Amino acid sequence: MNHGRLELWFKGHEDRIQTFLIEINRKQIILHKVIRISWLRVENFGTLEQHLKAQKLKTFLELSGKVYPDLVKVFYANLKFSNGILKTSVKGVEMEISRLTWKDVAGLRQRGVQIRKGETSIVDEFNKVQYFNECVRNQGE
Repeated sequence: MNHGRLELWFKGHEDRIQTFLIEINRKQIILHKVIRISWLRVENFGTLEQHLKAQKLKTFLELSGKVYPDLVKVFYANLKFSNGILKTSVKGVEMEISRLTWKDVAGLRQRGVQIRKGETSIVDEFNKVQYFNECVRNQGE
């Protein structure tokens, strides 16, 4: 990899180049998948479309655009979490991403019941076995 390019990508954070080369650059970035909600209607998945809209996931699932895997790696190489805010830098551009920012960009809502460390007693009629079976692929085989 061109060292001059790395210096540009890590502008202001050149000390992280070695970590990037050793730890992060070897990892593969899996490109995101995009779904068009209108496709669900055409393919007769109307019920699923209603559920996704009710969960406010339409905008998040339809996010699209160009992806630059090397710059995504730089984003993660510089990523720090402090006081509830994600902070990073790519090509000298400092970024701060709060929960509110992420929620607005992704079109998500911040509501619902938080379940932590397997604590499910606050959810009425939650069946752990049923939930597990629904998460397992090909459970009937």
